Amino acid sequence: MASEPRLVVIFLRGGCDGLALVSPASDPDFIAARPEELRALRQGDGAGHVIGNPVADVDFRFHAQAGPLAELYRAGDLSLIHACGLTEATRSHFEAESRMERSAQAGAEGGWLGRWLKTLRPMSELPAIAVGTALPGSLEGSEAAVAEELGNLILAQGNWLSPALRARIAAGFGTHGPVQASMQQLLTLSDMISGRIWSASDNEVRPYAPSVDYPADNPMSAPLMTVAQTFKFDLGTRLATVDMGGWDTHVRQAGDFAENVAQLSSALMAFWRDLGPLQADTSVVVMTEFGRRLRANASAGTDHGRGSVMMVLGPQARGGRMLGQWPGLSNDALEEGADLAVTTDYRAPLAEILSAHMGARDLSRIFPGFTATPMGLFG
Repeated sequence: MASEPRLVVIFLRGGCDGLALVSPASDPDFIAARPEELRALRQGDGAGHVIGNPVADVDFRFHAQAGPLAELYRAGDLSLIHACGLTEATRSHFEAESRMERSAQAGAEGGWLGRWLKTLRPMSELPAIAVGTALPGSLEGSEAAVAEELGNLILAQGNWLSPALRARIAAGFGTHGPVQASMQQLLTLSDMISGRIWSASDNEVRPYAPSVDYPADNPMSAPLMTVAQTFKFDLGTRLATVDMGGWDTHVRQAGDFAENVAQLSSALMAFWRDLGPLQADTSVVVMTEFGRRLRANASAGTDHGRGSVMMVLGPQARGGRMLGQWPGLSNDALEEGADLAVTTDYRAPLAEILSAHMGARDLSRIFPGFTATPMGLFG
């Protein structure tokens, strides 16, 4: 197995309620602003999981359905950065996601991950994979592959490419230069993957056999299995992205949010265990475009807010800690009197992950116009 560091970026689309995921359970302003079902409780059936080493003199708790996250935190593998997000206010999903994934002023090319990938030379045939159906904005400008599973990247008879067409591709359709080079890359990648998962006798892709059981009926299980499989096959993949939707909880938040948290937590734990020894070289960052407002709305949900929580998983960082600055939830501390204020620029932990874990040297190329100050995530 190659020992190069790897990174997985999980984006929670829709604006995850960081105050429900990691609740300041003892804060009187929080208790007054929300009904019990929209916050982690300190006792009873809805009691959340205690978070040690809090960032302030507050009883912070994980959501009751986030047991696996609490376990990873207690094991020292998971770090939390609360009150994290965009420094410039927007409550538009499209704008917030675009700004985060671009991570640069207008005019900069590509996304932050795309710009980082361009600093890698030489690259493998599969330097990055976006697990899903579309390339996220963070990977724009890169040569990342987009696939729901590795088998989608095989050019093989019985899959979707006949031997005759494959031969034409290898010959470059009579072309030379960059076009032929990219075609040859495609074939090389196909051969690498098919050599590991294609069964010529059965004329089909062999199913992945994970080291652990992933939770059934969980939308995060399949994409995270694809990431684990890609890393285990040692294809030279340094980066993987996965999206999880469903976090836009304006109405009846309690039930949907609890299900989302349970799915994220259980699938992430299965993925982490499935990696086995590859944990030593892997970091996972979980992020979202913004949090939710402090006060519940009239529809038993929460509306678009500002600060949320970012999570970093991996033994390279000093886990089991909350980092950043907690602004509090008093009316004077709230942004515009409504939202958890942003005290940590989301780029700060991302920059530290890229520099301390992934070995990035020139962060100004990746986050132009932003000067990163290490926040102690890896110190």
